[in-house]
Amino acid sequence: MHLARKFLFVLFLPFCIAQSFAAEQWPAGKPIRLIVPFPAGGGADTIVRTISDELSRNIGQKIIIENRPGAGGCLGTEYVLKGKADGRTLLYVTNGTLGINPALYPKIGYDALNDIEPVARLTEISLIMAVNPQRHDVKSLQEFLNSARASAAPWTYASAGNGTSSHLAGVMLSEISGIHFRHIPYRGGAASMLDVLAGRVDFVIEVSPNILTHIQAGKLRALGRSSAAADKATQNIPAMGTSGLQGYELSAWDGIAVKKGTPVEIVQALNKALEQTLQNPEVRNALIARGAIPVQASSEEFSKFIKSEHQKWRELVKKSRTSLD
Repeated sequence: MHLARKFLFVLFLPFCIAQSFAAEQWPAGKPIRLIVPFPAGGGADTIVRTISDELSRNIGQKIIIENRPGAGGCLGTEYVLKGKADGRTLLYVTNGTLGINPALYPKIGYDALNDIEPVARLTEISLIMAVNPQRHDVKSLQEFLNSARASAAPWTYASAGNGTSSHLAGVMLSEISGIHFRHIPYRGGAASMLDVLAGRVDFVIEVSPNILTHIQAGKLRALGRSSAAADKATQNIPAMGTSGLQGYELSAWDGIAVKKGTPVEIVQALNKALEQTLQNPEVRNALIARGAIPVQASSEEFSKFIKSEHQKWRELVKKSRTSLD
C-alpha cells in the first residue's frame, strides 16, 4: 500500500508542480480578463467560451470573458495593447485582426507584429458558402454561379463586418468568378446570420462555427467549403477550389496573445495551460463539432506563423484591390 501511494505521488507530482507554477504567475486578486474583440454570440465568442472553463482550471485563476467589438476587431485589440503587460488581460487574436486589418485599413491603433506577444494558436477554421434555399433553390456552387451571372442585379452577400474573413472571402469569390457581388456588412457574424436566415441577402461565406448549426438544421444549404482540407464536420461539403473555382482556398485561424513586454514566465505558463486545454477530449470534440480544428504550437512557432500570415493576407488584399480608404 505504501509503494502504491508513493507511485501515485510520483505520477501526479509533475501535474501538481505545473498547476502550482501556473497559479503563482498571477497573484490572487482581480480575475484574468480574456478580451474578445468581436460581438457576443458569434463564432469567435463561441470558441473562447468553449475553452474558457478548462483554461481557467489549468491556470488556477478565474477568467472573465469581455466582448469589445468594433472595426473588424481593431477596437478591442487596441484596447488590450494600450493596457498593462502583466498577463492579467489576454487577447483573442485572429487572421482578421493580425493579418487582414493591417492591410485593409489605412490606420489602425496597433502594430500587429510589434505590439503583441503571441502565446498559442487555438484552431484552424474553414469557411462555408451557403444560401437560404427559400431564397435560392440552387443545389451546387456551379448552379449558383450560373444563376448569379444571369441576374440583372448583383447578388448580395452578408459578412461579419468590413475587413473580416467573411468579407474578404466574398471579395475573393468575385475576383475568381468574375462576377460582381454586393457586400452587406453587419456588426458581427451573429447579426449577419439573422438576415441570411430571413432570406434578406443572397448568400454568405462564413466561418464554420457561425454557420454549421444552421446547415445541419436544414435552414441553410452549403455549396462549398473554402479550404482543401476537411474535418468531420465539413467532409461532406465539396471544396470550392475543386467545384468550379480553381485557386479558391482560404482558412481562418485564431489564438491567444498578450501585450508585448509581458514576463516570459507568464507567456510560457499560459502556453502550457492552453496546450493542456486543447488536449482535453471534451474541449477538442466541442471545437471540432463547430468546424474548428485544434492546433497546438509554441509561442515561438505561433509568432513565426503570424508573420507569414501577415504577409499572405497583405498580398491577398492587394491583389483583390480591396480598400476602405
